[in-house]
Amino acid sequence: MTEKDLAEIMVNHNNTIKETIEAIDKGRKQIALVVDKNRKLLGTVTDGDIRRGILKGIDLNKSVDKIMNINYIALNKDTSKRKIKKVFQENKMIHQIPLLDSKNRVIDLVLFDEILEERKKDNYVILMAGGLGTRLRPLTEDTPKPMLTVGNKPILEIIIDQFKEYGYYNILIAVNYKREIIESYFGDGSKFGVNIDYIRENKRLGTAGALKLAEDKLNREPIFVMNGDILTEVNFRSFMAFHQSNEFDLTMATRKYEYQSPYGVVNIDEAKVMSLEEKPSYYYFINAGIYCLNPDMIKYIPENEFFDITDVINSALNDGNNVGSFPIREYWIDIGQKKDYYQANEDYNLNY
Repeated sequence: MTEKDLAEIMVNHNNTIKETIEAIDKGRKQIALVVDKNRKLLGTVTDGDIRRGILKGIDLNKSVDKIMNINYIALNKDTSKRKIKKVFQENKMIHQIPLLDSKNRVIDLVLFDEILEERKKDNYVILMAGGLGTRLRPLTEDTPKPMLTVGNKPILEIIIDQFKEYGYYNILIAVNYKREIIESYFGDGSKFGVNIDYIRENKRLGTAGALKLAEDKLNREPIFVMNGDILTEVNFRSFMAFHQSNEFDLTMATRKYEYQSPYGVVNIDEAKVMSLEEKPSYYYFINAGIYCLNPDMIKYIPENEFFDITDVINSALNDGNNVGSFPIREYWIDIGQKKDYYQANEDYNLNY
């Protein structure tokens, strides 16, 4: 929702019920949000609340706080679409949910009708699913890693479902190791409500080499590239908007990683002690294995050679391209080892 649309449905707690009715009618969202001067949400008033008040004979010149609902349902602005949909499904009478920041200020409003119907987008999603999964053996001796089950679905299906929820239906899967299992399960994607085609590697080409094979299948829209062993609650629509609004040529998802030193750290200048920190914490950003790139970035990938996405990034940087970082604050796990796989299964019920 645009800022203008949002402003139309916000009223002050001192506004009258009549003024609130005007805001509801103007906003055409069947709701008004009652806020203070800092946009902190105090309550909600729906069209139904107004009608019930009228039936009770309430004076429309009274302040809106006489009828506002203070037991509203609201969610954090970073809540995933999947979780928002779940809240709507669990609360059948709710048709609007305000999204708030950490200070309870109104950031957005999501509508039931919009959350269940996402416009299909032309962008392609390329999922890397050709790895050997060596570190997960014996789990991957008979099953490719992206087909390991988390909860009640293969990892790859969870990823595809999430892209679909944000309107991305064109899926290319790069396959190699035990590819027949993946192709047999997903087919052309029709039973999953998406379009699936395959990039078949006859030899291992790295995390970027398969992109070169897909070049003829792509259009001119930016591409998502994601490792097939990652689960995350990232908002892919926000990721794409971030990439495009900043005019990046390539954007990589990053994750803040914090590390606490097990020792006290002494800061010295030659022989002089300048300060002492007891077990300080440091942080840096790690590569989260999800990328958004413009199709012309594929020009940096040699044909039929092993080439990683990090090589593409370095080539792009060396050539003066704009490379961005999209920080993931949401849930994220890289299922690289057995402990990660078991953790993902524990997390499943909380996040999916």
